[in-house]
Amino acid sequence: MVKVTSYLCLGCGLCAQSCPQEAIHIISEQARIVQSKCNSCGLCMEICPQGAIIEYAAISSQNLSKEIQDMRKQVEAILARIEEIGSTSSINQ
Repeated sequence: MVKVTSYLCLGCGLCAQSCPQEAIHIISEQARIVQSKCNSCGLCMEICPQGAIIEYAAISSQNLSKEIQDMRKQVEAILARIEEIGSTSSINQ
């Protein structure tokens, strides 16, 4: 599903002009996507100068929990590496 981040949208109309499905309309200076027409081709996301159009994907709570756990592990590894580098540079000074 493709959505418009309203606070980023300038209403320039480039997305509506580029949409081969004619699924985007500018209403009250904001892009609006007709989901039933959209085929998620991504042209609007590529052309938007503000990055206001993004694709959302549904995710189950179980998969979300796993993703969060994986990210926490990555953050812990990064922080441990930063601490290791900091300790090494303190010793060398």
